Amino acid sequence: MSIQVLALLVCAGLMHSSWNLLSKEGKDRQVFIWLAICSASLLCFLPFLLLYRAVSPHAWPLIALSAALEATYYLLLGAAYRYGDLSLVYPLARGSAPLFVTVIALLALGERLSLIGGLGILLIVGGIYVIHLRTFAWRELTAPLRRLREPAALLALLCGLSIAGYSTVDKVGLRYVAPLTYIYLIFVISALYLLPYMLLARRAAVQAEWQAHAPRIILAGALALLSYLLVLFALRQTQVSYIASARELSVVFAALMGTAILHESFGRQKLVGSLLIFAGILCIALQP
Repeated sequence: MSIQVLALLVCAGLMHSSWNLLSKEGKDRQVFIWLAICSASLLCFLPFLLLYRAVSPHAWPLIALSAALEATYYLLLGAAYRYGDLSLVYPLARGSAPLFVTVIALLALGERLSLIGGLGILLIVGGIYVIHLRTFAWRELTAPLRRLREPAALLALLCGLSIAGYSTVDKVGLRYVAPLTYIYLIFVISALYLLPYMLLARRAAVQAEWQAHAPRIILAGALALLSYLLVLFALRQTQVSYIASARELSVVFAALMGTAILHESFGRQKLVGSLLIFAGILCIALQP
């Protein structure tokens, strides 16, 4: 992995953790994220028109599929958090995604992993899992795995599968579309997919969220779009299995921001998890 790609992922990770930090202030995270996507789509409409490049007919099905998978991810994540807490949902959703991506990329895209690259992915997955544990007690260490049959755990794994799905589709879609055009269309179409649900089932929550957090929503939307745009530029240059894993650096940034800004504790679990993630990214960075 080149230093340029690594730099893109570091910047993307900082932006991703920043907009997630902003979304924590929302009353309803699912609604907050949808409004952020809508605001980013509106803010970037003129730049999109000015920088628009023709979209290949081959790209439209991929764009529609990626947007559908992103919309599905937001719905599943919201449902998972209604059934379970962060310590169960987040490590399963984010930790399973790199594994799902790797399997799909190997089978569908013909990607190949080196021994060091595969080790890096496993270290990152392990780090994500550890960083959200409450303690290193054996019962706590295996709690998410023992609860795999619960609705929240199943929904979290489906979230991971959705992330893997749209990441892999994006890798193929970028063969036909420039990243800026691609990301804008993804945002617009995923927002439109969710529009009926938000207006019919969540109208009051949408109004309340916008009135309470409009400036944060707008800033979060801009950061979310820029973050994923940088990931798309990186995705054009490197295997999706490595990118999907390395972008989880945002988990470490989120833990550091939570400690510095929200005064959350940074215990042994977060320290060990962060070190595992850094070690995994170092392994991936050593790949050509």
